[in-house]
Amino acid sequence: MPQKNGMATQEPSVEQALAFLSVGDAERAATLLRALLQEDSSDAEAWHAMACVARAGGDAQSAIALAGRAIGLRPAGHFHITLAHALLEQGHAEPARAAANVAVMTTPRDPRAHEAMAAILEAENRVQEAEVALRTALRLRPLDCEKHLSLAAFLARHGRVAEAVQTSEKALRLAPENIFAHNQHAVLLERAGRMREAEPFFAVVATAFPQDAVALANYGAALFAKGDFEQARSLLQDSARRAPDAPETRTNLGLVQMALGALDEAEQELGAALALRKHDARLAVNYGTVLSDLGRRAEAEALFRQVESWDASEQDRARARFNLGTVLLAEGRFHEGWQAFEARQSLLPARHTEELPQWDGADTGGAPVLLYAEQGLGDTLQFLRYVEPALERASILLAVPEGLRSLVAQMESVQAGRVTLLEKGQTARSAGAVACCSLLSLPARLGSDAPYPWMQVFTDAEADGLSDGQVRVPLRGPGNGAALQSAAKPLRVGLCWAGNPSYRFDRRRSMVPACLAPLADVPGVAFQSLQRGHTSEDLPFSIAPLPEGDMLSTALLVAGLDVVITVDTVIAHLAGVLGKPVWLLNRFGGDWRWAESSTRTLPDGGAENLWYPSLRLFSQPAPGEGNAPWEKPVKAVAEALHKLVKM
Repeated sequence: MPQKNGMATQEPSVEQALAFLSVGDAERAATLLRALLQEDSSDAEAWHAMACVARAGGDAQSAIALAGRAIGLRPAGHFHITLAHALLEQGHAEPARAAANVAVMTTPRDPRAHEAMAAILEAENRVQEAEVALRTALRLRPLDCEKHLSLAAFLARHGRVAEAVQTSEKALRLAPENIFAHNQHAVLLERAGRMREAEPFFAVVATAFPQDAVALANYGAALFAKGDFEQARSLLQDSARRAPDAPETRTNLGLVQMALGALDEAEQELGAALALRKHDARLAVNYGTVLSDLGRRAEAEALFRQVESWDASEQDRARARFNLGTVLLAEGRFHEGWQAFEARQSLLPARHTEELPQWDGADTGGAPVLLYAEQGLGDTLQFLRYVEPALERASILLAVPEGLRSLVAQMESVQAGRVTLLEKGQTARSAGAVACCSLLSLPARLGSDAPYPWMQVFTDAEADGLSDGQVRVPLRGPGNGAALQSAAKPLRVGLCWAGNPSYRFDRRRSMVPACLAPLADVPGVAFQSLQRGHTSEDLPFSIAPLPEGDMLSTALLVAGLDVVITVDTVIAHLAGVLGKPVWLLNRFGGDWRWAESSTRTLPDGGAENLWYPSLRLFSQPAPGEGNAPWEKPVKAVAEALHKLVKM
């Protein structure tokens, strides 16, 4: 063994050169190989290794020549594998397949030969044959994590994401320490729409590569999907500092800021993302959304209209048109707004409507039309008013969520037999339906130019039933005041302070119970919870819990209250439908239905919501994070309660 300064040195070899190449040191590998070839130009393995170095450096043409020289000296199967890959990289698919075929024939037990053949067949769009080749490689090395990962990636490329996830799971079980396997599995879960499940796998990658901007961005996006907004923001900010020109990172950071209520910061990030990719429809829609929330509706409208004309995907154009619809509705331009609002149908999951054709709003000559609930319970309650004008053009079958059935059964039109409420398990076709329509589509189909007026929902008999025996439900809302109560009894006030936490932007519309502390200082009030799933410890004052039951039982409870105070959730719609005084604690940049164009000025100088005359808005004056934006509206509600108690 050669000696240097008394120390043994390793004899230069092809294996040593390939070891250098495997760790990315192509220059040292090439230097060593050139030295070997100077000593022995007939060394086929050295020429082949030089071909591998050339491929690693992106020089496929040189790799072809070098691999060919190696094959001329000794036609080994693995030489043909390298030649096949290099030929494919140069776009020579048929010669590549011929080389791979030689490799498969001469070394049928080498999985690399079958993998090379799979790559070539896939490039030729011979997908089934490519899959067979990949599965052959996997059978030869069933315990090799990399073989499972290759098959998983192939399946994902061809739209078989669920199978890809299953295959990736096997790879992880074989090599739980493999960081690449964690990353690929997380990416596949994301593609499968299971981003929350991807979070722990992205976390492993981010822990292993804490300086890598992509790893941090992926982990931050997964935390955002899980609702861990603060940690997501921190990671995304770190990633953006390391790679400020990454539009996806800036977009996700902007969306996190939106979810937290930091709208100015969100506008900066989403604007920066769009500047990096100026004609990306998805990024433009995101930016338009935050502009709209900030009240910059003219800018948002212009942007959404631009996107509609871009060469973008159908879904991105639908998102732009739907968002345009909400801007137009907020501006009071209802006729065009309803038409644009219809674009949401392209964004929603397909709904089983027994393959009934969509109703266009034309007179059916008395034939039944199925009207169905599309989204949340609040939307359903709001749009039930359009059943009345629809009855002028068709007989109506009505399908609503189970939680609303018993309440909707009390509607005057149902009680009188003018509307048929579809029974559980009953099909619309068996009831004679000839067409169907979402409740939310009725304004567009009926050609509405303004909100259909708030109407009497219950007959006098049912209204008397929706009471506690002492306070009758008003059939018309008493404006912004409250029903009179006995001087001997406290004012009965219903409270709802949070919506569904699964909604991405729920943080902005909901509040923690502590925000309601100023209400504790109002004397002569008995509070009733209208909030599901809370305990008495949640609030800084005594409150009666909400009993179990469906929406009818909640309506019966609301009917006995003097005023309802709620954030923007189904309770606001329920109280509004019942004509109860409802004070809405509204987030900054709130929903289009609470915008100023849905409010009219009364002769006495007061204001009335066009959807619910009994509703009064208490809105955040400015955007912000945490509890601070709620201080002024809650204080205003407390002052209004003080005045009401003194009446």
